Amino acid sequence: MSEQQVKLKNWPFKDGEKAQLIWISSPFHYEKKVMMYAYFRADGKTEELLVDWGTLPALAIQHYYTDGDIRKSTPPEETEEVEITIYPNNVAMYEKEWRVQGTNDKDVSRSFIVKQGSQSYILPLIEVVRSILAPNRFLLYRLFEANSFPQYFIENYESNKIHLHFSSQYHSKYTQSNFLYQLVWMLTNQDLRNVFENVAFTFNNTGILKFDWSFKQPISIKAIVKPNVNGGTILRVVNVKNKHIPYNEISFEHPEVVQSEKSSEPKKYTLHNKKKLSGPHDELLLDEEMQGTSEDFDVVEMDNQKHEYIQMPKIIKLRRNSNKKRDFEDEHTKKRFINDSLHRSTADVGGNQVTRGLEKQVLSDVNIDGELGEFIKVMRVLQDFPEVQSINIIQGSLKEFSSTKRFVYLSDGVTERKYVIAEVKLLFGREISVIEIEREDKAISTCIYFLQNQRNITSVYRRILKELINTAGIWRDERLKINEGSFLTLRHGKREYMHRARLIMSKI
Repeated sequence: MSEQQVKLKNWPFKDGEKAQLIWISSPFHYEKKVMMYAYFRADGKTEELLVDWGTLPALAIQHYYTDGDIRKSTPPEETEEVEITIYPNNVAMYEKEWRVQGTNDKDVSRSFIVKQGSQSYILPLIEVVRSILAPNRFLLYRLFEANSFPQYFIENYESNKIHLHFSSQYHSKYTQSNFLYQLVWMLTNQDLRNVFENVAFTFNNTGILKFDWSFKQPISIKAIVKPNVNGGTILRVVNVKNKHIPYNEISFEHPEVVQSEKSSEPKKYTLHNKKKLSGPHDELLLDEEMQGTSEDFDVVEMDNQKHEYIQMPKIIKLRRNSNKKRDFEDEHTKKRFINDSLHRSTADVGGNQVTRGLEKQVLSDVNIDGELGEFIKVMRVLQDFPEVQSINIIQGSLKEFSSTKRFVYLSDGVTERKYVIAEVKLLFGREISVIEIEREDKAISTCIYFLQNQRNITSVYRRILKELINTAGIWRDERLKINEGSFLTLRHGKREYMHRARLIMSKI
């Protein structure tokens, strides 16, 4: 990927023409995403581009971009690199109304005035977000979510050690060391964490991205500065230095971090793009209408910045499960072809992708054939029990939650494996969910889930089904317990519908 271009869609300027990024707007909610406007100017003309909030780490104010490629930018002339140590008592907030050059659009410019000796530097608030608070997409999107960290990990602290137990909602690529250090730095320095967690409250109540400089520790940076007589304007922070993590060891576990065991068995399937890349210079186009993101984009972002730590804690990766590593193919290996248009969105993969909603149907309106149809017949018997008030059905394909895991397909490697969720409302306001997965030759039990907070039910369903996919059809106690509820499983038998319905009722 080092040579691949990452381009903004609908770039409005001529080929080879340098366009200067003159303004980044305040973020806003737009069609289930957080978006912003980036204003570029060339040849006396300003153009406004709608971009994902997740693109921010690759953008630098007043820098020049060519052909929409955000991987490379050129600073304006007469800039210099300056090292600045920002002390809490030498920072003041500054706001003023701003009209974007060449447009009628108005915004508010929010910056911090940083004093160092006799010099004063203007540090844009958006640059503090980009470089200090949230230099990757995961943190950028969590910035606007109140108390969302428990969805992604559980923190445990011991003497000189922090342990993070990640859920499947936390994308495995963020377990790379540079992301872990940034996350732990923010989590374990309470002043940084307070600022980070208070941003969501302000933004969700006022629609404004704003915070005070309440960091208690000095923060050292190296920045590209456009100088003036009194100091200058910081255009881009290229290095955050002397970051302190007050622990000697970071351990973590993640559902996708497993122990690989070499196997002499051939691969069961391989993935092939219908449109294969012709070489390393193929373009990846950032399309804000797309749902999927680029797996490598965060690595691109980190190339723009360096983060230095006083002491780098030891990272220990705990592997709880194992899988077989098959290195070769034979005539029985199934090939699956994937369409790849090379269009991506920079929306976060850690929980902000726009996914199809889980649509509920009244039980009487549902008509399913095959094995899952047998489950529906059991639910119709269950609905006649006096304790049951109503049953709604959610159905779909496991491929909604993963496009690469083998378990989302049946044994032919082509047919998508289906699921059905029955939401059962009982007397006295009790609700339970019965989850049935298409089994074929698998011994997948029925899962009965008791969720304490029904407001989060949709996200919990996604997490449960992703966990099941990651474990290839096994309901694991330790994984389901993190989802704010309790559960039990029922093995399948060959009894008639009434017996099965009574068995379910006896459990709930």
